[in-house]
Amino acid sequence: MKKVAKIAARLLAGALMTSLVFSMAGCGKKEEAPKQEEQTAQESADTEIEEIINPEEVKTEVVEEQEEEPAEEAEEPAAEQEVIDKPVPTDADSQAKEEADARKEEEEEQKPSNTDLGILDGVMTFDGMELSFPIELSNMTLGKWKIAYKDVDDPSSRTLYPGECVEAAMTCSDYAESDVTVTAEFGNYSDSEAALSDLPMTGIYVKKGKGTDGKEIRLPEVVLPGGLTWGSSQGEIEDLLGEASFAGGFIDSDFDLMYENGSFYLELAGSNDDGVDNIVYTME
Repeated sequence: MKKVAKIAARLLAGALMTSLVFSMAGCGKKEEAPKQEEQTAQESADTEIEEIINPEEVKTEVVEEQEEEPAEEAEEPAAEQEVIDKPVPTDADSQAKEEADARKEEEEEQKPSNTDLGILDGVMTFDGMELSFPIELSNMTLGKWKIAYKDVDDPSSRTLYPGECVEAAMTCSDYAESDVTVTAEFGNYSDSEAALSDLPMTGIYVKKGKGTDGKEIRLPEVVLPGGLTWGSSQGEIEDLLGEASFAGGFIDSDFDLMYENGSFYLELAGSNDDGVDNIVYTME
């Protein structure tokens, strides 16, 4: 009975030992598995780090960043400089600019646009005679030329208001109307009314005629300030007197230039081919 008990005890002890051995063996494998997984994970992480941190790629990115940075730095001073150079104008600045522009415009309007209008002195040569406006009737000698007031029967009874003018036809047997037409001006440039018979000759209009077939046009001598005369070109006029104060337009004329200096007025018109053929020279 005791033998049987010992055998049972041995069997039980063996069973326990066997169970313990298998238990220990299982625990050892469990410990080794995490270590193996941890090692695999580490190796994978190292591989990923190596792939990410590629020295050539990092070098390229650094170079590109360095190349881009100076451009950004160069733009900042330009923006700051623009703000400094362009201050916001105030209302006072705008008003001052408007006043300056208005003064400049007024000065340009008043300033003569020609080079030498002092040359307009009211003196000219006409058909060998020197005319100097105004020409008093008592001193007026017109040679072969005769004067006849237009639309005035009795000059002594005609009164002119300040600024009013009367025209008189000038004729000469040496020139036909188809050659030239000449008109004298008698103007009241005083501040009060005056009788026409007391007024001087204040200007002259001379226009080249159209001529007749088969007959050459005859023209009286005309010498204006600076030597301008029949046939003077537009370029010659502008070279002498500068830009015209006004450019008008006689019918059938290619150019019509007007000059004035406050005392005398000169208007010259003509064609590009034949030059001046229409002259007006009067007091203002």
